[in-house]
Amino acid sequence: MEQILQKVGEDVLPGVIIICGGSYRRGKATCGDIDIIITHPDGTSHKGFLPKFVKCLKDMNFLREDLIFSTHSEEVVLAFAFSLPMGTDSGVDTYFGFCTYPGRELRHRIDLKVYPRDIYTFGLVAWTGNDVLNRRLRLQAESRGFRLDDTGFFPAIQGSGGKRGTKGTANMKLYTEREVFDFLGFPWLEPHERNL
Repeated sequence: MEQILQKVGEDVLPGVIIICGGSYRRGKATCGDIDIIITHPDGTSHKGFLPKFVKCLKDMNFLREDLIFSTHSEEVVLAFAFSLPMGTDSGVDTYFGFCTYPGRELRHRIDLKVYPRDIYTFGLVAWTGNDVLNRRLRLQAESRGFRLDDTGFFPAIQGSGGKRGTKGTANMKLYTEREVFDFLGFPWLEPHERNL
């Protein structure tokens, strides 16, 4: 399935990077769903990619049922252009649904996430997982005064009454998974070592 997605993605947008994350990337024997993390190295061509990609996958009967389909990459461009406040989307386009391998009827959950290049690494870390590692990384970030999610590191803003606050707006730019681990002072783990 990863090869099908990469081939269709390359047909839609040459140079696109499509990685199958989750338990597959961690080398597990079985996968409950398919987590796909997508970007383009030039930092701009990812915009508008997801609708075209989804259409091609539907036309070939790979995608069968939609759960969530939201695009925010174009909205973020407009927000920057007009100095409008941005939501928490950071320009990430999302499709959740069900797919089938050609010639089979068994349906699989699939999540497609298209990230701008400058936050792609955070999506790759988060969507590779596992959930135990993700919680540990978030706690390590909080101990250093940051919030961590699939869109980046942000200064933590203290909530009222000592409660955990929201994330600030400045985002730190890191371009490799190793840089994320190093920044947190967390020992480097290859994807197949992240089954904690």
